[in-house]
Amino acid sequence: MKRWAWLILAAVLVGGAVAFFLVRSAEEKVTSDMVSRAERFTIPADWKLQGNFVRREMFLCISTNPCPSIAKRWHTGRTLTVDDLKALGSTAGFPMTVEGTCTRRPTAGGEPTICSTSGTDGEYNNKFNVTSPDKSDQTNFVVFLVEPHS
Repeated sequence: MKRWAWLILAAVLVGGAVAFFLVRSAEEKVTSDMVSRAERFTIPADWKLQGNFVRREMFLCISTNPCPSIAKRWHTGRTLTVDDLKALGSTAGFPMTVEGTCTRRPTAGGEPTICSTSGTDGEYNNKFNVTSPDKSDQTNFVVFLVEPHS
């Protein structure tokens, strides 16, 4: 009787380990697909990457942030225009919509979004937000966000 109990326990443990690795492999495949889709955008070489966060796919995604998702931030070192945003969006291979004028309002405080471009590739929503950190409006930051399309 004890032998059967040990065999059942061993089978459950082996089955659980196999299931864990199969789920983890599927999660990694989804995350890799999202990252490769996000890399379709051609980012100018003179932009300095300041932050890069990739939240991987998880079977149990218990968070206010979607799984998977990407958030990147660049310092552009210059002021961007609507044409710069259109050029950035044109490298994706799907339509992107530009909103805003890329000009900071004189009364704006903080670091407002002055323009953005967004679009979906069917699986993911992709968005670039351009912010202006100070009233001189001489340099911009760009935040790139990728989330699952719902």
